[in-house]
Amino acid sequence: LSVMKRFLPPIIIFFIAFFIYFAVGTQYSFNPKWVLDYHNLFSQSLINFRLDIPNPPTTYDLAYFDGKWYTTWGIIPALILMPLQYIKGQFIPTFYLSILFSSMNIVLMYLLLIRIKREFLGQMSSFGICIFLILFAFGTTQFYVGTLGSVWHVDQIVTSFLGMVGTYIIFRKKRKFIHYLASIVFFSATLLGRPTNVLLCLLPITLYICDPSVRAMLTFANKMRAVFVRQIILLCLPFLFFLSIFFLFNYVRFNNPLEYGFNYIDETKHLQDLREKNGPFSVKNVPRNLWYMLLEIPSLNFEEKIDLNFNLKGNSIFFLTPPLLAIFLASPVMKRRKRIMFRPYISSLWIASIITLIPSLMHHSSGWMQFGYRYSLDVNVLLMLLSVFGMKGKVNILYIAGTLFAIALYMVGIAKLM
Repeated sequence: LSVMKRFLPPIIIFFIAFFIYFAVGTQYSFNPKWVLDYHNLFSQSLINFRLDIPNPPTTYDLAYFDGKWYTTWGIIPALILMPLQYIKGQFIPTFYLSILFSSMNIVLMYLLLIRIKREFLGQMSSFGICIFLILFAFGTTQFYVGTLGSVWHVDQIVTSFLGMVGTYIIFRKKRKFIHYLASIVFFSATLLGRPTNVLLCLLPITLYICDPSVRAMLTFANKMRAVFVRQIILLCLPFLFFLSIFFLFNYVRFNNPLEYGFNYIDETKHLQDLREKNGPFSVKNVPRNLWYMLLEIPSLNFEEKIDLNFNLKGNSIFFLTPPLLAIFLASPVMKRRKRIMFRPYISSLWIASIITLIPSLMHHSSGWMQFGYRYSLDVNVLLMLLSVFGMKGKVNILYIAGTLFAIALYMVGIAKLM
């Protein structure tokens, strides 16, 4: 009975999330539509031992190099589809991948909230957990990315699951070396999905540096220091392993380990002009992308009917999800006995969030076309945790109202993009 009581809530949450995402993503028809999908084509290529896509029906967002077309996404979704194609004998709508991994993300968020209540914020109520979970599931970019099911969104949501697993493994008070190692394995594996997510490794790295038991090793004899060195080497191995695969993947396709295909991408004239002007990644792109992520606000049209007009290049995550403003209440430092001290858990969330976002902010594309700012999915779970800590685990009327507002906006925005 105790085992059933423990596993029943996550199972129920999974199926509720799956049903709602399925309904919203299919406009309540429960018939997944075909959208732009290269993952099935790439999966077929992998089955035939090739890394290009021969004779693609469309070439938008593919990279053309040396007479061949290549994807500009990671290999993970295609690897998942390979056994499914063998079993089914045909292509699988990638929409199913979206809602499957989105639903598992929501379960992991629930498990994280339960742990935070148990280990960090004992005052958090069950009602508070429900509000935080509902906000994450239906009032953040997780909802938008998880229900569209197109090629960009599938790659993001599948990779975000690896990030969620890594976060769940490491974000705890009593950490052992296996927790650091396992989390870095999952974060490093994101190099084969959405490579920017590998910077989430900063979460376990920061917590490792702040771990009293780790710092204690350096004060003991040479034997303990040797243990520390061995640990560092072991922690580097997963990253180096996946980085080697990442470089090899790029080199085989583009004769350059650092080329991901962006210099050869077939895209709209507007994005092509931006890329040729500043390069695929440039600090010159940061101000524009920061504006879309933080300050761009949709407008309401009241002429014939109430309608939401939003910029397809991006919209403020704080306007669409007002409760995220609570992250600014989560201070990475505290004052104790006239001394300024870092709060390791809050600091690690801030450091990992900010640095992980930097490559996306430097990218020549802000994620067009979209509702919200889909690149923020990379750190969505970290922002939610900061919001929870900023509220000290408690929800008030304002937070609840902001949650309802966010859900309403995302429902409208998703419907307009369908």
